[in-house]
Amino acid sequence: MESLNSEDMHFYIDYAPFEEVHKALWNLSDHQPMTATEVFDTLELQGQPVQSRRTEILRRLYDIGLASQFKQGSQVLYILTSLGKKVRDLGSFDQDLYPDLMHFLHFSSWDGTPQARKFLWSYRRCSELAWKERRLLPRKEMAARIQNQMAEEFPNLDYTARVGARFDDTAAGRWAHWVRALHPPPFAGDEGILQKRAVTHHELVLLALDDLYRSRGYRYGDPVILDELTLDEVTRVFFLDLVCCRELLDLAVRLTKIIRFSDTFAGPSVTLMEPYTVESI
Repeated sequence: MESLNSEDMHFYIDYAPFEEVHKALWNLSDHQPMTATEVFDTLELQGQPVQSRRTEILRRLYDIGLASQFKQGSQVLYILTSLGKKVRDLGSFDQDLYPDLMHFLHFSSWDGTPQARKFLWSYRRCSELAWKERRLLPRKEMAARIQNQMAEEFPNLDYTARVGARFDDTAAGRWAHWVRALHPPPFAGDEGILQKRAVTHHELVLLALDDLYRSRGYRYGDPVILDELTLDEVTRVFFLDLVCCRELLDLAVRLTKIIRFSDTFAGPSVTLMEPYTVESI
């Protein structure tokens, strides 16, 4: 585990596929700390084959806030957080919503602090790049584009170091595997052309709108003009069709008190009154 005072340099997306993280989440206890070995042993005893016993699978749950991690002697233990229990409960109730929540936690969890895990920055940049290009780029091309962004946004990092500060086509493929788990998937066929998604959960546009407020540094309660750029930033979080996004915003206004619409001289505006997170669902 990294020092709390050191800057994270881990841009690489480790091996932690959607399916394996899902099984670990479902078998992690919310009251009894478990080692990775204990989690994998439990899966095997339940007849659930484990593709790999790599600790990165449990670490991923920690990195996106679904598990707490601490050391006991030489062992690293994990226990489900309240957010982890919430996501698991939601996943048991709605199997289509669950992959979107897992994607959102990857997309939105990098907060810009030096200690934040930079693979979450990589995940977001891959998503934004694929949205901009309207397709899945060849993995080596995507890796090169992400490496260029790394150098631009983090010029002070040591990119000649033997560990850290790297990103390659394997990491790009691991990002693609996660977004292909969405229902419906946003990229179709072997060519990976973007198919903007139509979904029914208004909660997703509220999460996307909250991400917009946080990333732009807006205050909750301040209106935001729904111009083309704003709508693009809201729809790209979950790869949504624009018409679907507008309909979900309308639905959220009718069903909740957390969001308001107004007509202004500059055009229609939307106001998010307070934070909206996965735990708000």
